[in-house]
Amino acid sequence: MIKVSHVSKSFRHGKNAVNDLSFEVQPGETLVLLGTSGCGKTTTLRMINRLLIPDQGDIFIGTKNIRTESPENLRRNIGYVLQNTGLFPHYTVLENISIVPQLLQWDKSRIRNRALTLMEKLRLPPATYAHVYPQQLSGGQQQRVGLARALAADPPILLMDEPFGALDPLTRISVRNEFKLLDELNSKTIILVTHDVEEAFELGSRICIMNEGRIQQMGAATELLFNPANDFVRHFLDKQRLELELKSLRLRDIWPYLDGSNSGNGTLLSADTNCWDTLEYLIQDKAGSTFRNEEKQLDGNILMNAINAYKKTVSQHGHT
Repeated sequence: MIKVSHVSKSFRHGKNAVNDLSFEVQPGETLVLLGTSGCGKTTTLRMINRLLIPDQGDIFIGTKNIRTESPENLRRNIGYVLQNTGLFPHYTVLENISIVPQLLQWDKSRIRNRALTLMEKLRLPPATYAHVYPQQLSGGQQQRVGLARALAADPPILLMDEPFGALDPLTRISVRNEFKLLDELNSKTIILVTHDVEEAFELGSRICIMNEGRIQQMGAATELLFNPANDFVRHFLDKQRLELELKSLRLRDIWPYLDGSNSGNGTLLSADTNCWDTLEYLIQDKAGSTFRNEEKQLDGNILMNAINAYKKTVSQHGHT
């Protein structure tokens, strides 16, 4: 869907903000660009939207080089969500959401129905919020309006630049959870920029860690955690490593260490007990749900409580 090929961009100081960057984003994938301030994340996003022009290299959407399209046509087919929402202060919520469909010359009833539907989905009841102005909304509500506006014309691609960065921690978690559950996003190709490691691991299908305008490593969460490409990646994740590992692992990843048949290879549980049934029973007892599905994501607290309870049981019965 999106291909960035050997792209570089420098500014007046002469140092490359982005240096020979190449990656691809598949249809329906969420790629997170992760790194510290100044690493080139936002510059990359702006080049995809033609807010900036690369000094070298090419960017393709599908088979089309974006240089061959007018910026206006390109942007009408790409949703863009900013950290500060970028809402027009003199437009109502309904008018803000309706901007791109109006530019695409949708009929008025279609525009209104689409805007009202998105407001309902994003917990902005139209009867309360349709005719108020952005300054009358909380930060979280403004961010929801910004997301609704980006989705209004149902674009196949969504670019998000620190979309939750200006929110307080509690609101940020709430809006992020709503984002994950929004059915509108299921079929979209998304590139999300953030410096928040936990946010990246929670939202990304793949994560691209950047530093000084270059890709340090790109891959799934478990690949970055357990097979870091270099010291930068390792150190970048160290501060939250345990929490990230527990959030990223699934049952299939830890089963070799729980299976009693592998007791000589670092097993966590007793070799002479049916570990799977015991562990599942303990997790059900604490979580109220089955973890038989090996694709199910682990809750680190539930897992560790279950394992500790099991080890205590084993110890009481004299097993090793």
